[in-house]
Amino acid sequence: MNDKKITLTYIAKKANVSIATVSRVLNGNSSVDEKIKKKINKIANSDGYHLKKNIKNKQIISVIIPDITNPFFANIIEGIENTANLYGYHIILSQFKENKDILNFKDIAKIGVSGYIIVASTGDSEYFNEILTKVNVPIIFLDRKVDINNINYVGSDNEIGAYNATKYLIDLGHKDIIYMAGLQDISTEKERFAGFTKALNDNNIDFDDSKYKKIANFNFDESYEQMKGIIKSKLNYTAIFSACDIMCFGIKKATEEYGISIPNDISLIGYDNIPFSSMIGLTTVSSQAYEMGKNAVLSVLNIISERVNNNINIILQPNIVIRNSCKKI
Repeated sequence: MNDKKITLTYIAKKANVSIATVSRVLNGNSSVDEKIKKKINKIANSDGYHLKKNIKNKQIISVIIPDITNPFFANIIEGIENTANLYGYHIILSQFKENKDILNFKDIAKIGVSGYIIVASTGDSEYFNEILTKVNVPIIFLDRKVDINNINYVGSDNEIGAYNATKYLIDLGHKDIIYMAGLQDISTEKERFAGFTKALNDNNIDFDDSKYKKIANFNFDESYEQMKGIIKSKLNYTAIFSACDIMCFGIKKATEEYGISIPNDISLIGYDNIPFSSMIGLTTVSSQAYEMGKNAVLSVLNIISERVNNNINIILQPNIVIRNSCKKI
């Protein structure tokens, strides 16, 4: 028998149990029936499955995010870590950005993690399909969707969040609204822009995206430069919807340099409700980041314990946090 072919899936099929049950037995979990334990261990030993015995603690969840410097992920990580610790699990935090090296996942797998929580740095479904074929523990995709069927996902309703934020501006009298856009291939951006345009359409407001849509890729510096260009262009507008709070800080820096007041001259609304947004009085949409992190961990644990059999799809409802960066006109 070739050792390379002996996987958790192989053992689960031969023992007629779930992959999660096999994982728990091989990782020393005592909650499995003794007869099933013996059956699984017998198959693993006789067929040449090699478990790394030097790993002491298997109760580890690997958390992978695109950018550790983005404050939005701080709330997510807090929700993940607090919930994981509550159930006796620890987390390993990794930053992948645009790195598409499958070897990174293999290196993490060697540690013996119980599951993965991934905030995708790319919408590349082919890349993640490869990941799914290499990993035998639960994977939860968090916040950002990937175009793959039958995955486990925990996120927030970005479209309704953006819709409500735009409607809030419209109700304040704004019709000429600039949309500051994020990364174009990320699901959260696509959903937020869809919600923004739907709110405008539902209220019979035309939107010229060649003039009013500015792409700043969820980046402070890019939003700062875009805002300077907007100010110099003499574009007619009364409000800005920014697809994330980070870009609001770049926008605010530019307006301050040109003596433009928020909200007296223009209104500004963001998205994410990052920890620092309250410091500048930013009205924004809370995507329930902490709750997303919490639900992602509970989803991993539910799969491991076999409390759920179907794919997980949890969509949380966002809410507007009203401060003082928007004004009625």
